[in-house]
Amino acid sequence: MNTRTPSYLRIDLLSDATFSRGEGTPGVVDVEIEHDDYGLPFIGGRTVRGLLRDAWLSMHAQFSELSAAAERVLGRSGALEESCRLRIGDARLPAAVRDAVRTAVERDRHTRIAPETILAALTGIRYQTAEDRETGAPEETTLRSSRVALRGLFFYAPLHWLNGYTPTSQDLRVLALCALAARHGGLLRNRGRGHIRITLDGDLAATRRLAGGDA
Repeated sequence: MNTRTPSYLRIDLLSDATFSRGEGTPGVVDVEIEHDDYGLPFIGGRTVRGLLRDAWLSMHAQFSELSAAAERVLGRSGALEESCRLRIGDARLPAAVRDAVRTAVERDRHTRIAPETILAALTGIRYQTAEDRETGAPEETTLRSSRVALRGLFFYAPLHWLNGYTPTSQDLRVLALCALAARHGGLLRNRGRGHIRITLDGDLAATRRLAGGDA
């Protein structure tokens, strides 16, 4: 049975998530998430690839027959990105949302919406502190704030196979297996954040069929 090659990954946030940009915003949060110049949160392509690779490493021993396909999809461990056939773009909000926000931010100064307002509407700020191991009380000077992308948002990460390469059924099976196994991402996963669902072309049933080897 012929299977259409998926063109994107859909990433649904099933809980609030913090995909950090590695720095804070002074006076606002200690840990800032990735977002663009319009205030729209996104998940970097390298981060998405890392989620898939971590998922594969957790199960590769059970799928030794797919090791060659995993190299084509994810690259060899420790190798440069160019060793694999698949490129994964940044995961961004739906195009209609991005277009509407771009229009709102770029219109004349009397009616435009500031990127900071857009960011605040799509995110929240969470606070946490370290606890004293003996007393269970909050330790002094440990309060930290981090921004989260809100539960319910979803993102699309485009897929591109290099040099006209057509993925095999095994390639697609690896991709589907990794997508289904990547269930958490970002910071503070052990505190209930970053529960995600990844599907191929947004089709959970088709992703499950591919993962089962039905290509």
